[in-house]
Amino acid sequence: MDIKQMIYFKTIVEQGTISNAAKHLHMAQPPLSMQLKQLEYELNVQLLKRGHRNIELTDAGKLFYKRCLQMISLSELTYNEMQDISKKIIRIGITSSNASLIQNRRILKFFKDYPDYSFEIYEGTTYELLDLLQSHGIDMGFVRTPFNNNRVNAIYFDKEPMYAVGKKEFLTPSMNDIKNYKNVPLLLHRRYYPLITDYCITKNFNPFIKCQSDDSRTSLILASSGLGVAMVPRSALPLINDPSLIVIPLKHKSLYTSITFITRKEEEMPPIINHFINSFKEDKTL
Repeated sequence: MDIKQMIYFKTIVEQGTISNAAKHLHMAQPPLSMQLKQLEYELNVQLLKRGHRNIELTDAGKLFYKRCLQMISLSELTYNEMQDISKKIIRIGITSSNASLIQNRRILKFFKDYPDYSFEIYEGTTYELLDLLQSHGIDMGFVRTPFNNNRVNAIYFDKEPMYAVGKKEFLTPSMNDIKNYKNVPLLLHRRYYPLITDYCITKNFNPFIKCQSDDSRTSLILASSGLGVAMVPRSALPLINDPSLIVIPLKHKSLYTSITFITRKEEEMPPIINHFINSFKEDKTL
């Protein structure tokens, strides 16, 4: 049994008949039928019930089809990883609120220290990047707390406050308490919605969430348009392009979050990634 036979079987299932699968694979039907018979003989099970118009999977066939999908996916992933290594590609995931990290001195130094390497940046939510890391879609990532860290190795950087950002019609410099925002329209990254709303409830009010989005930059653009007050972590402040916006740190430590560097657990890292990790281990500031 090999990957090629699994691809043949997957194609037969998805095309519905052996003849359609043969056309799809650009091969004659008899050799494909022979491959299927050899596969069933080797596994000592019947995988398909052949009908006049289409095939029907047996229970063994359903399980084998599922395993074929997994093995083919793993084979393709392994091939792509080998290509990345040969091409010297490092894939880094960064959440939108951490996008300004690209300008971080240590990250820029890392890029310059390896002139022969190419770097691919993937942006997404914390949960999307965790899934990408587990599926080997990225090699490492920068996400933000809180999240379930059971599946990853994590280096936590210093916690940072949440900031209110908006026009002067909404903000004054003294508004550093969440209670000041009881009747203010808030613009939130969806990631921070539960963090902020839950904390407001502990202060005996329900906040007015004017707009949720999947990117801190969207919140800041809407704040610049005068729609309300964006609440973003400190590391998102370099994304502000409007000098007329007022920026106020909120004093509540319950609203603090931390940027976290993640890699896969129980997996030996290439030397280049270990070098990158070590550059952050001693100094947890960004």
